[in-house]
Amino acid sequence: MSSIGILGGTGEEGRGIAARMALRGVSVRIGSRSAQRAREAAREVASQVAERAVADTGSVAGHENSELPSLCQTLFLTVPFDHAQALIEELGPLWHSRHLLIDVTVPLYFDKGPRLRRLPTTSGSELLRQALPEEVRMAAALKTIPAHLLCHLDRPLDCHEFICGDSEQVRQQARQVLDSIAGVRWIDAGPLRYCQALEAMTMLVIGLNIRHKSRLGRFKVQGIGEG
Repeated sequence: MSSIGILGGTGEEGRGIAARMALRGVSVRIGSRSAQRAREAAREVASQVAERAVADTGSVAGHENSELPSLCQTLFLTVPFDHAQALIEELGPLWHSRHLLIDVTVPLYFDKGPRLRRLPTTSGSELLRQALPEEVRMAAALKTIPAHLLCHLDRPLDCHEFICGDSEQVRQQARQVLDSIAGVRWIDAGPLRYCQALEAMTMLVIGLNIRHKSRLGRFKVQGIGEG
């Protein structure tokens, strides 16, 4: 697998994805508006992975966001949702048909608990899809797993997670990348419009975690794939 790029990857979610993929031998490039901040995050992730003493780990490097499209065919979008569309548009001339963008953002704001933003589309992922060139493939995943959990490598994820995308082929391509994250049982959840439900599920699980003073709540689905 070629290098994976993580746009806006210096937060908990981006660093967690980077660390868990590097543990499985994937080379990861963390992006940020600041190259220095990206390099610092990359050093922290590389040190965290090295502490696990696992053979054949992937390399971790830091770059400005604008460098990643030329270096990586698969990119994760991990910036806060409020900045996601602006970043996609900023990278406009750099997008190419070879790219697969995996959106992990959720259009939430916090006012006495998590709330979904009102959007002109049914889901945040669909809104971001409109900002991308048509030839760029897009999937959505990792919306419902807590970012805090992703960062803690000593805790197994042990959950189901959902992949939505432009087409079945795109979802399969995303699955091939996402299989590098151990402990997750992936479910093909259908087209991007189903992200409306996933984003609501994220609001729910964050609210449950707050109510029950946890940061580890996530989903398991019974009966899928059992024949």
